[in-house]
Amino acid sequence: MLVRTLDHRNIDSTRRAIGFWMAVEGESPVRPVRVYVSYEALADIDPEQVRDLQGVLATFDTNRDRIDMAANAKFDAGQVEQDLHEGQLLIILTTDDL
Repeated sequence: MLVRTLDHRNIDSTRRAIGFWMAVEGESPVRPVRVYVSYEALADIDPEQVRDLQGVLATFDTNRDRIDMAANAKFDAGQVEQDLHEGQLLIILTTDDL
């Protein structure tokens, strides 16, 4: 299970995604996991939202609990990416995950 670490989010224009950190619950030392949620997935959550960067960020902030649950589901199912992010596990959320 993953837990939220900080409410800080980053824009990754190369991936066209919002990135944030979570951590594996109960691990010591802390084991961070990088999570990215695609702009497309965020736009699909709220089709009424303007499809610009501010709209994507607003949708992310409003739906953070839902996004965290989706990241948890992928992690618990062992669906992490083969590639690492800065040496840490990586999860990428797409429309199908949300």
